[in-house]
Amino acid sequence: MKNTLPEGWKEVELGDIFNFQKKSNIKAGDNQKEGKYKFFTSSDIQSKFIDNAVFDGEYLIFSTGGSAGVHYCNEKFSTSTDCFVVKVDNRLIAKYVYYYLFTNIHILEAGFKGAGLRHISKEYIKRIKIVFPEKKETQQKIVSILEKAEKAKEMRKEADELTKYFLKSIFMEMFGDTENNAKKIEIKKIADICEVKTGGTPDRAKSSYWDDGTIPWVKTTEIKENTIYNVDEFITSEGLKNSNATIFPKGTILIAMYGQGITRGKVAKLGIDAATNQACAALLPSKKYNTDYLLFCLKISYNRLRELGRGGNQPNLNLSIIKSFNIILPSLELQNKFASIVNEVQQMKDQQKHSKEHLDNLFNALKQKAFKGGLTC
Repeated sequence: MKNTLPEGWKEVELGDIFNFQKKSNIKAGDNQKEGKYKFFTSSDIQSKFIDNAVFDGEYLIFSTGGSAGVHYCNEKFSTSTDCFVVKVDNRLIAKYVYYYLFTNIHILEAGFKGAGLRHISKEYIKRIKIVFPEKKETQQKIVSILEKAEKAKEMRKEADELTKYFLKSIFMEMFGDTENNAKKIEIKKIADICEVKTGGTPDRAKSSYWDDGTIPWVKTTEIKENTIYNVDEFITSEGLKNSNATIFPKGTILIAMYGQGITRGKVAKLGIDAATNQACAALLPSKKYNTDYLLFCLKISYNRLRELGRGGNQPNLNLSIIKSFNIILPSLELQNKFASIVNEVQQMKDQQKHSKEHLDNLFNALKQKAFKGGLTC
């Protein structure tokens, strides 16, 4: 390893540069919804807060239970008891070490052992080797490049969120809230404007219904993007014939009637001809109405739809509920006007998606080059 190091670089074990701090005694569940300080738990995502700070300054935080996670913080913060907090020796810039470990997270992941909830030991972390340029200005140059790339990723994510809020704001401005209908727009039930159907699942035990299938078959887990173009499973013509599955045309609106977690109430439209399972409600709108308007109207009615679910531990929607669900229906002229805005924004989102993929690839490439001397002269 040492023979392959770039000139001016060294290798050291983390135990030689880490000063482990006293562990916190705060439990992971002790966070508040709106605390003053960041609260790190044994997770790869920091999303919790707390009102009292245990640490103040520049530290690295390691998840110790479940799976690998490493964080950098340079402000007041607290951690739960299932975290290691370390101070980095002044020979190295702490954020350089963070980026190195974040890039090589698989090394940390390999240290998690045990049955049930796996844990990583302090001794394992101490034995991890890290390579670094001896000149701190070179370390800082690497950190600065990666910070800029990471910031670009964050800005792309923020732009994606703003796009979502933009369409909702336009809808509210044009038509108002779908629940209270303050603008007194005409209301109709879905059954009055759409033919409502559902699909089916061919017998899993019959391989002839599935093997080498060519008919796309949509499940509720695939109702997540605005338009469905790709599916995980396909059925055969024989499977279609011997089940309740039906091929629905491109443009059909699908509503997830049941499914795990946030799935119930999700809405999308088919970008291809496809069959569905019985957990999907298929809406075929009359030509008198704009499909893209109806799709978005249902999307922003997500919470209202979910609340209509019936059942015990996992409430479900059904075709009767879907058919009787009320939709506000402005004039076709206004529906078309809003739909044209939706299509323009969707084109922008498609461009943003390509931009995000490019930024992700760039960030990953920079990380790989950074610790091989590829970003410095």
